[in-house]
Amino acid sequence: MFANDILELVGGTPLVEMRHLNPSKNVKILAKLESMNPGGSIKDRVASAMIKRAEESGELTPGKIIIEATSGNTGIGLAMVCAVKGYKLMLIMPETASEERKMIMRAYGADILLTPGHLATDGAIEQAYRFYREEPEKYLLTDQYNNSASISAHYDGTAQEIWDQTDGKVTHVVACLGTSGTIMGITKRLKELNPAIQIIAVEPKPGHKIQGLKNMQESYPPGIYDKQKLDRIIRVEDSDAFDSCRRLAKEEGVFVGMSSGAAMSGAAAIANELDEGLIVTIFPDGGERYLSTPLFRPQVFKGPKIFDQSTGEDKILSGVDGGTGMFTMGPSFDNPYDPEAFRRIVMLDVLARHLEREGSKVSALVGLADLEDQTLAVSRDRGVSREAFAKEITSAMEAAAKLLGVRKSVRFGRASACVDRTIAICRTMLAHGLAYEKLRSVYFDVSRDKGYGHMTNMDIDMVSLGKTVDMDDYVKENPRDFTLLKRATLQDLKLGDVLETDWGNVRPSWFLQQAVTALEGLPGVSLLLAGEIHRFPHLENLRAIWAGAGVAPQVWMVAQPVLPGCAVLPCVDELIEQAGQPIAVRMWMLSSSYKKPLVCSEQAISMWVKNQQKLQDLAAGLSMLANNSGEISEDIDQEVFTLKSGLSQALDDNLKLHRFWPILFGFCKTINSLLGSAKLCGAEAQFCLNQLLEVDDILGILDHDAMPVPFAKLPEEVKLILEDRELARGKKDFATADALRDKLLEAGFNVEDSSDGARVFKVR
Repeated sequence: MFANDILELVGGTPLVEMRHLNPSKNVKILAKLESMNPGGSIKDRVASAMIKRAEESGELTPGKIIIEATSGNTGIGLAMVCAVKGYKLMLIMPETASEERKMIMRAYGADILLTPGHLATDGAIEQAYRFYREEPEKYLLTDQYNNSASISAHYDGTAQEIWDQTDGKVTHVVACLGTSGTIMGITKRLKELNPAIQIIAVEPKPGHKIQGLKNMQESYPPGIYDKQKLDRIIRVEDSDAFDSCRRLAKEEGVFVGMSSGAAMSGAAAIANELDEGLIVTIFPDGGERYLSTPLFRPQVFKGPKIFDQSTGEDKILSGVDGGTGMFTMGPSFDNPYDPEAFRRIVMLDVLARHLEREGSKVSALVGLADLEDQTLAVSRDRGVSREAFAKEITSAMEAAAKLLGVRKSVRFGRASACVDRTIAICRTMLAHGLAYEKLRSVYFDVSRDKGYGHMTNMDIDMVSLGKTVDMDDYVKENPRDFTLLKRATLQDLKLGDVLETDWGNVRPSWFLQQAVTALEGLPGVSLLLAGEIHRFPHLENLRAIWAGAGVAPQVWMVAQPVLPGCAVLPCVDELIEQAGQPIAVRMWMLSSSYKKPLVCSEQAISMWVKNQQKLQDLAAGLSMLANNSGEISEDIDQEVFTLKSGLSQALDDNLKLHRFWPILFGFCKTINSLLGSAKLCGAEAQFCLNQLLEVDDILGILDHDAMPVPFAKLPEEVKLILEDRELARGKKDFATADALRDKLLEAGFNVEDSSDGARVFKVR
């Protein structure tokens, strides 16, 4: 038995069970593999139906050019049909369509006209309509978006096949929205056969990159599309769709395209909600048409874009073998609560959290120069050893960082722990002629570093000398050379605060301490986060030392200073005490771009205390309502998507969190309003809370110790006390209610009465 032509093989595609990507044991997911059509996609059905109808109606006459706006698959189907029937075809599509599709269409003999990529399929549609409007006698516009043959192809074919192949047992159909012919045709036929069958459309989010699909809010809705006939529409994110594509190939052995991944993601989401059922989902095409896209390329997280001081351009902080190492200089020991240094530490924490969440291995370190003059001076004034003083102050810094929400993964490293490495690096630089010893001090020879001064655009011949140090204290061959090891004083010798070396008893300079601490504590230095105060000569000196050790950071990041809003700049411990909520101080530190100065004032701190409390209240309200009841509306889905994408864009674009705060507080206002008017269901509250917690996981904006404990998670004895207390309050027996409150306190819980009911907190 054989087919008379290739078009007789269109349709009759198989159903295959998806076992590994199905989250529910009691629900079956069957995928209809439309890549088995002769042209490789579901659009073969539509193309054949449209041409057949045009022939039967007399619209398609010899000599007419068939035109169609298509993102690819419809074009391939039309090209195949036209090749068999001998018609001339012009296909109009966005320039972003995959190269494979364009090559296939040209191989079938079609002409291709590309439209601007940023206009997506809408630009192609507009051009096709323009051609047809201006020369209707020359062109036949198949117009899949308004052609009822797009529906009948699936009414007569796809839907009937699903019914027959499942023996009428199908309970749900999940299909993606593009031209919408597939789901409209399936809906019309299956609802006739069994009105109880649920038809669910999968729609991409606004701004999506899933080729062939449409978000109906941001595109021209097709004329054949009728939203009211669908039972439900769910939205899928690009990342979920693409991940499903890759998993289908690796785990199910099914190699499919982008829209199939979206369909699988949607089907899995529906299966997760059901106790039983048989879901059929449509896989429109195969994966071979997407090999030129990023879909099947190895996934490598590129990292955030940061302004690099060394090049004067934005640079991608990408992962490296062994992990991404990030370093900043910590406070000095005579000013341990310096807000400028702690602002950098908080920024480092956010960067580390972001990179870790994206799958990078990250090491973050704060360098402490505890062998510096100021450290020795303060410890001697106090009459304690340098080591004991350094440990005490380091612990205080770590405690302040913890209050500010800095995770333990951001470590504090003291230079005194790297003595052997310090001496070894100096020995190496001396051996290579980069440094020299003079009168028991060791200096770096700037003349040997031809790039010295370039990073900070400094002409070192024009630099004024002696402004920060007494030149008589140093005997250098060149006044511009900088110190690596300086000769110890008699007081240093007396108290044992020296390093014993081949060149005598010395102490390391601040530059060498910071450089070696980074080398010793990190797998590599990918990013240096410095302050404006370090621009010159600190950055140049660090670069020179690291270059001598064969190390070059990818990104040199410089944060602008914290400026006082009054006469004196408060210390971090004073700011925390003033705010009463350390997380509010953290948010203030992140409130402006690192490329701009941050002003410290009582008004600014007060504002961020209020802002943090708004988020805290929102999280508390959502946590009390969150459960799995109800369905997530499109509006809530869009709110959450806007929040998620806003954070991602801000983090990856130069840490521009100042652009994210309005998005976050807009979300807060909208959701709080819905909470207050009881217009949020449990599932929506859980959905919003999950996204808010994801934001918190990176920015650290919530005080988790101050979050109420949901009733379901309370110990049984505490639940009973609460129930008794509510009964007492209902009877206006406030004496008993107060006694039960005290009993709750004894059990380690505190209760607050609100308009939404009692909220229970763990006692801190």
